Amino acid sequence: MPTLSRLEEAARELHTVLTDTSLGACVPRTGEYGSLVVSDSLEPEDVRKAVREAVRLAREDNAVLVLALLGHGFTSPQQTDLRFMVAGSSADSPISAVDVGGLLAEAVDEAGVEGVIALIDTCYSGGAMPDTGRIAGGVRSGQARLSVLTAAAADQQARGMRLTRALVRLLREGLAGAGAKVRVDGLLTGGLRERIVGQVIGRFEYDNDPFAQEDLWLARNVRFAPGATGGVVGPVGWQALEEAVTMWQAEKCLPAPLTRPVLEDLYGFVRQPEAVDAGDRSWHGRVTQLVGTLVECVRTVTLLNNVLAEVMSSDLLRTARQVSGLPHEAEGAELLRDLVEYAAVRAPREDEHPWRAPARFVAALVQTSGSDTAVARLREWARDLGVVTEFNDAVAEFTRKRQQDELRLVVSLAGALTDWPEEVEAWLLGAGGRLPAHERFLCETADRIGTSRAIGAALAWARGLLPATRQLENVDVAAPAHLIASWQPEEAPVDRRLLGVNHDVVVRWSGRMDPLNENAEMNDAARKALRHMVGCVSTPVEWIGASVLNDRQAFERDLMTGRYDTAVGIDHHPDALPDVLEQLLPYAPVILWPRPGSPPDRGWLRPLVHRHWHTLPEGLALAYRKRWSREHDGCVTCLGDVRTVWHDEAWLEFCRPFE
Repeated sequence: MPTLSRLEEAARELHTVLTDTSLGACVPRTGEYGSLVVSDSLEPEDVRKAVREAVRLAREDNAVLVLALLGHGFTSPQQTDLRFMVAGSSADSPISAVDVGGLLAEAVDEAGVEGVIALIDTCYSGGAMPDTGRIAGGVRSGQARLSVLTAAAADQQARGMRLTRALVRLLREGLAGAGAKVRVDGLLTGGLRERIVGQVIGRFEYDNDPFAQEDLWLARNVRFAPGATGGVVGPVGWQALEEAVTMWQAEKCLPAPLTRPVLEDLYGFVRQPEAVDAGDRSWHGRVTQLVGTLVECVRTVTLLNNVLAEVMSSDLLRTARQVSGLPHEAEGAELLRDLVEYAAVRAPREDEHPWRAPARFVAALVQTSGSDTAVARLREWARDLGVVTEFNDAVAEFTRKRQQDELRLVVSLAGALTDWPEEVEAWLLGAGGRLPAHERFLCETADRIGTSRAIGAALAWARGLLPATRQLENVDVAAPAHLIASWQPEEAPVDRRLLGVNHDVVVRWSGRMDPLNENAEMNDAARKALRHMVGCVSTPVEWIGASVLNDRQAFERDLMTGRYDTAVGIDHHPDALPDVLEQLLPYAPVILWPRPGSPPDRGWLRPLVHRHWHTLPEGLALAYRKRWSREHDGCVTCLGDVRTVWHDEAWLEFCRPFE
């Protein structure tokens, strides 16, 4: 194997970060098998002895073991088990190298070790995942915890110690949204994937220890705002106030922590006459306004916690954030505080009342919670702030939107086993009644045109069931994999226009409606994945390239073992897309891929999805309309070039009777 010129430098930098008490907080060790082993004459037994010594000390201290393997690695033909190479190792001699999966399985099975975090920066490091059956059947009966971070897929080379170098930079700079600790989770892998191109950064997590006192964390997060810790002001308010105070009086510093009494005392101080002339008068007004806003934010948070105590939850807050139009970055470590603060400090525009955005967020909370008793008390809050009109308008707007979102036409093409269906089925949801209305529509011809006409007939049928005051906007089209891969249902011609012109079309997979399959387990796994994705700060998409799809057997194993536990993005348009979708759809609730004919360069897709993720899937309908218009002229790539099949909680509930 060629010399790795950056290996020793990368290893020493990683060791420095991990043993920094303010970052990795690992205990450094010296001696023959210290915490950093760098040598060009190692034998496999040297690696095993070093790990055994580290495991022994971790066991004695009831500590978490962090193990990093940097260098060359290989997998044997027809196998994916990673072998870590030392001085005398040869790719044609597995016994000359170290079995990484076995090494990790033994380390995590040692009683007393609180957990193992493994960082594997070698070629083919995706093969480092240990056999979970071996862990489950070990001394601890599987009651152990393991997190593995890998530099490349099991069939992919890693170059330039990219994973280690990017990880060192990220830990030194901190990770936005991670809170006080950085963990080997979707947020960390997402941050690394944004920094590393040409390699598939992966992770594996095994957590089966019900007695763990603390979750596995890799390092302290330097981007966590220590100034706000223990106070009532979050990072957004702290940053804005600190900047304003500095511009007002450069020598002034904010007291920390900003508790409620301290904040109220500060508000009293800045309103005194002598404070006006103490510094830059133009910035004094900004400081006064900000402190007053933050005081009111604290009161608002207290009120909401009291009024909505029975229904307040993280899911409720995130849904209200989305409904009210606040961006995803408004979510912070303390959801309610940070959302209210963002709405009051960052969201207001110059041409509107400064409390309009918070009023919309509070209205969204009321409407989403379904608490009728809360409306009157929160309307008093809005009256005191002078935004009762804005509050009432928002409540009415969100109520109409909820009713509109609940009204959906589901069109199923499940009978299209190999080509186009001979009939389509339709259900009208949200129109009232105990059960959704249901009807079948024959296709005049079993082709694209006949299917489009049957969909048009289903639309006419649905309109006939609705009062004149209600308009159908949402259409779910459920189709088998081969049609999902080749057909854009929003472009189906219906009544002289394309279906997607007047309707928001979402593509679903009809396989979840198949009563011949036992879909309950599959749908429950999708529900779990969706709940996990809601809590992700970064874009929860696992990207796969052509190298992954070339080994379909290994890919199937990864799917079965839960490696792809969030949304899945295909970074190219495979020739065998129907087969790929057929393989993926039972596992992933959300799948994305580029539209046929879009630019083959894969570099545009990931940042595009990352930028628009929190508008999906609703944002796709508008993007497709723009793609049909002249606005798309001269556009190289846009959101309209992204295809997706999307299964949300509402769809899974619709599918429950078919399970």
